[in-house]
Amino acid sequence: MSLLPTLSLLLLLAGADEPAWKQVARDDGITVLARTPEGGSVSEVKATGLMDAPPHDVWRVIRDYNNYTKTMPYTDESRVVSSEQDGKVIVFHCVVNAPLVDKRDFVIRIVDESDWKDGKGFLKTAWTAATEGVPPEREGVVRVKLNTGYWLLEPREEGKKTFATYYLYTDPGGSLPKWIADRANKTSVPDVLRAVRKAAAAKK
Repeated sequence: MSLLPTLSLLLLLAGADEPAWKQVARDDGITVLARTPEGGSVSEVKATGLMDAPPHDVWRVIRDYNNYTKTMPYTDESRVVSSEQDGKVIVFHCVVNAPLVDKRDFVIRIVDESDWKDGKGFLKTAWTAATEGVPPEREGVVRVKLNTGYWLLEPREEGKKTFATYYLYTDPGGSLPKWIADRANKTSVPDVLRAVRKAAAAKK
C-alpha cells in the first residue's frame, strides 16, 4: 500500500491550519503581505519585489552586516559578534533608533541556507533570536526577544535581476502597544527591502 496519498493528505491538512497571507500594501514595485499566527499578537510580514541587480549584488548588501549603519534605516550600531563554518553561521548584534520610541537592540543567529550553483537556484539567509554568546543588555535599550526572518533571492531575466522576498516575525517589546508594533512592522519591512534595493543598484 502506498503511503503517498496519506502523506499528501497530512501535508494538505497541515497547510490548512495556517492563516492565509493577505496583501496589505503595494507601492513602488513592492508588495507587502501579512498574517497573524494563531495565538499571536503581532503579524508576520513579508515583502516581495523585483530588484534591478543580479542576486550576488543583492546578496553582498544583505551579508555586509558591519555596514548596516550605512545601508539600513534607523540603524545606530551593527556588528558581527561571531562567525562559524566559514561564515555560514553568524551571530549579529544591531541597535535600532526608530522615531518616537526607545532604542531597541537585537541579537540574531543567521544561517546561510542557499542552494546556488552556476547562477541557478536561490540564495537564502534565515535567522532566529540568539540565546548564547550574546552581548549584555544595555540600560535604556529594549532587547527584542522575538526575531525570526529570512531573505530569499531568486534570479530573474537570465540572472540580471533578482526577485527578493523579505520575511519578518518580530515583537519590539517594551511598553509599545501591540497594534502600534504591528503597524510599524508593516511599514519597516518594505522600507528595509527598499534600502537593500537602493544599495544593490549602487553597486552596478
